[in-house]
Amino acid sequence: MNIYSVCEQKLKHWVSRLYQKSVVYLSAVLGFFLTLFITVVHCALSYFFNGAISIYDVIQPLCYGALLTPFVVFFFYQVFADVENARTQVKDMKKSLAKTYVAMINQRDRNLTLTKDHEVLRGQKKKVEKELEEQATFFSAIVDLTPDIIMYRDELGNIKGCNDNMLRLLGIKDAAQLVELLKDDHELDDIFAKFDDILKMNKSDVTYESTINGVVYQMRKRPAVNAEGNLIGIMLYGHDITKLKYEQDLLEKTSRDKSNFISTLSHELRTPLNGIVGLSDILMQTGRFNGDDMRNLKAINVSAVTLGNIFNDVIDLNKFERQTFNVIYEKVKWQDFLDDFETLSHLMTEQKNLDFKFNVEGKVAEYLLLDPTRLRQILWNLTGNAIKFTKKGGITINVKQHMNGDAAELSFAITDTGIGIAKEEQEKIFGLYYQVEGTKQSTGTGIGLHVTKNLCQALNGSVHLDSELGKGSTFTVKFSFKQTDGVSESRQVKTSLRVLLVEDVDLNILVARTMLEKLGHKVFVAKTGQEAIDLFKSEELDLALLDMQLPDMTGFDVADVFVNELGCRIPLIALTANVINDRQEYEKHHIDGVMNKPLSLSKLVENLQKYQE
Repeated sequence: MNIYSVCEQKLKHWVSRLYQKSVVYLSAVLGFFLTLFITVVHCALSYFFNGAISIYDVIQPLCYGALLTPFVVFFFYQVFADVENARTQVKDMKKSLAKTYVAMINQRDRNLTLTKDHEVLRGQKKKVEKELEEQATFFSAIVDLTPDIIMYRDELGNIKGCNDNMLRLLGIKDAAQLVELLKDDHELDDIFAKFDDILKMNKSDVTYESTINGVVYQMRKRPAVNAEGNLIGIMLYGHDITKLKYEQDLLEKTSRDKSNFISTLSHELRTPLNGIVGLSDILMQTGRFNGDDMRNLKAINVSAVTLGNIFNDVIDLNKFERQTFNVIYEKVKWQDFLDDFETLSHLMTEQKNLDFKFNVEGKVAEYLLLDPTRLRQILWNLTGNAIKFTKKGGITINVKQHMNGDAAELSFAITDTGIGIAKEEQEKIFGLYYQVEGTKQSTGTGIGLHVTKNLCQALNGSVHLDSELGKGSTFTVKFSFKQTDGVSESRQVKTSLRVLLVEDVDLNILVARTMLEKLGHKVFVAKTGQEAIDLFKSEELDLALLDMQLPDMTGFDVADVFVNELGCRIPLIALTANVINDRQEYEKHHIDGVMNKPLSLSKLVENLQKYQE
């Protein structure tokens, strides 16, 4: 730093200090020094020229100094003020320039940063665009390779594209041709536009079937919506189900054929079974047989009943598969039901020379509301299995019953001393067609226990197995049935009914007529529907038993004529070998009850008691 700069800084320092003082102080200092300076100069000049200094040489400069001091002070004050203002402006300008420079530097840095960011974003954009292009190509390839037809429209219904399979189906090259095709082919346009209005309103998937060029498609439409939930388009997918429809139709036809076969077989088999069971039942109650003859007769009866029960399992299995099984509840005199079950179980055990015990504990209402056919089938299946797999020892049936409010709680425990079932087999024993290994000496259909479990579930009951290999098994079934009112003691009961028997098979006529006459009823036989109508017109009847398959019409047709044309007011009971029809079908034709063949005397008595009033 040079001397000039030092002096300049010091001068600025003192000027600044003086300027910061008051104007009076500054004027006094400047006036003092100015007057002193003038006096010294004047005295020096007087001495130089005159060789002496007088009093006037001192007073005169002082007077001049006093007069000039205000002007000099004012002049320097203005100079100092202007200098200070200039200095302040320069200082402010330097600050402003510094800020501007800093701002320019920051802006430059920001521009550089933005440029770099822009380059990064541009690189990322190119990368994303490339990825999107690859994904679009990949997606397009997937769409074109799918065997389905795909088409998409915008929210206004304009076609925006379709896949190659759609183009091949319609024999066109691109989506533009599809647009032109739909303008001319209104039927095809209706297929593609079907349910669009519903889909736009509900914004949910819609599925329907349509046929295009002989191909059956399952069409599915799905709305395309944006983030705000607004509809932006509609996607259409069509899946070829032609083969599936064919197989489904074939399966339905096979199911119908199987049902028709079972129905026909049911009628054909139950007709001779009806004769065997019915006539053997009648002969056993005549009292004319004993010893070996009675045992043989019982064997015939039990074998026929067992065969009928097996066939019932087949029929019910078919119903379960077709989901057409129905439970038919009716009023049953409980003690009579137990007596019949005990009698048949005893007969079955006698055939294998097994001990038999039947124990009943507790009491319930006299009449219960249940499905006797299904309950009987369950108990016969379990008892038959117990007898089948027991070579020695015996069968014990323990019945526990009690009332719980208006419901009868029933438990049947059927215990045998047979081969037993291993623990690992017990979970599988209720499976369809499953048979325990090592039981080939006692074969079966493999459907009895499966049907039994399903029947228990249908009756809101349960079945439980407790078994030990080599020691025997106990099957326990539990049910709860409502009690119901029985026959009023005050009403008049008819001991003899005038019964119209409508049946075309001589063997069935023989069985039913023999049973009815044995019970004291008068029987009128008609072999055709027309004969039944004529007899109904000419005779006073109390009840009609109608076979469902007659030469000239069905039992339903006869019932319709009786009720709708002849004003029938007597009970109509269907006699049928076809157990596939459900209760609603009978009720629709005003039929009051159903008795399945083969008939038994106890079953006939149980049904007729309801109408002997």
